[in-house]
Amino acid sequence: MKSGIGKSLHAYRELLAIRGAPRFVVAAMIGRFPISMRALAAMLMVLATTGSYAIAGAISSVVTLSNAVAVPALGRLADRRGQQWLILTSLVAHAGSIIVLVVLTRSGAPLWTLFVTAAVFGGSGLPIGSLVRARWAALVGGTPRQATAYALEASIDDIIYLTGPVIVTLLAGYLAPSAGMLVILGMVLVGWVALAFQRSTQPPLAAASDGPKRGAIAEPGLRALLLVCLTLGCWLGASNVSLVAFADEQGNRSLGGILIGLTILGGMVAGLLYGGITWKAPLVRRLTGTATLLGVGTVPLVFAGSFWWMVPFAVIAGLAITPTLIGIYSVLSNVVPRSATTEGFAWIASSIAVGSSTGVVVSGWLVERFDSRSALIFMAAAGLVCPLVVAVNKKLLGRAPQGESVPAAGADRVAPVATGAGSPSANQVD
Repeated sequence: MKSGIGKSLHAYRELLAIRGAPRFVVAAMIGRFPISMRALAAMLMVLATTGSYAIAGAISSVVTLSNAVAVPALGRLADRRGQQWLILTSLVAHAGSIIVLVVLTRSGAPLWTLFVTAAVFGGSGLPIGSLVRARWAALVGGTPRQATAYALEASIDDIIYLTGPVIVTLLAGYLAPSAGMLVILGMVLVGWVALAFQRSTQPPLAAASDGPKRGAIAEPGLRALLLVCLTLGCWLGASNVSLVAFADEQGNRSLGGILIGLTILGGMVAGLLYGGITWKAPLVRRLTGTATLLGVGTVPLVFAGSFWWMVPFAVIAGLAITPTLIGIYSVLSNVVPRSATTEGFAWIASSIAVGSSTGVVVSGWLVERFDSRSALIFMAAAGLVCPLVVAVNKKLLGRAPQGESVPAAGADRVAPVATGAGSPSANQVD
């Protein structure tokens, strides 16, 4: 097994030497920054106008839930109609809903109009992360570069979720309540359009006869994987609430953001190292290992007695987050047809979002009823359940979709890398 920071960096340099890769990575990063900003930006804008946390929170929830419901369908459309068609079509609805929501909020329009527009805003939010991972799957799927590509994307997600909420909060506080929404509009226009017109790296269109007509969700392996995503989402949602509540009990609620940031930072560093390693162990075994580390690494949080003890424990707890996500994305490539890859990624995003919402609700109730330790226990329980779900569904997670061959000994399925106008060969480098 190759290891070391130098070899890891070489793996990423080699990945980004693929023709067209740096351009779509940058465009996708700009275009998906709003994922971490949408709900918060809408909430802060409505809060400044109405003065009601209840209304603002409800608007934020509508944005999040409508997006979670819509993204699997958007992913399926990307597979069937192509990324360029979907991006440009969705751009009209998404950009328009941003403008309308800002105007309605500032003009004091009836509340029902805000809720309707918020639903369109969330529902038209493209799963850009799914689109770009589908490009990587077409370029390097079934090769050692696949894990490296997913590690790169997971680290970009970490950066986005670390900085996006901070940007929105500062814009709303120091410029204008609607400033965050307008910045989102600018990012969408630049990032989405730039990604849409990079046709050389788009995955090839799925033929009408390809894949299950009922969609990727018809695959038992994907359904099993979504159960893993739900438990991981519960862990993520519980971490946000329980760590903030712990810091609040220690006398400074704002320090909770630092603890959350430390978990993300730990995961990002571990993910980058994980993605630079050439692994020989089968995918499902690796996923079981990282999920186990996630659960075991969370247990010490329950016993932290002070903020300073919580600092190293938060880093340890977060180490396995990104490697587990990388494992989930890699397993997905084996359990859904190549013609439904984008839809599969979208289902993962939706499932994690639902799990996160559940984790927030349950842990919030526990904090209100008991204390932060009870929420931390729930968080640890979610982490420990995650590897159990993987183990119980081991056979399904190693099962190839109908009509495609089963990977040898549980290894990565070697997908033929598409070439030609639709998607260049992974061997083509600048």
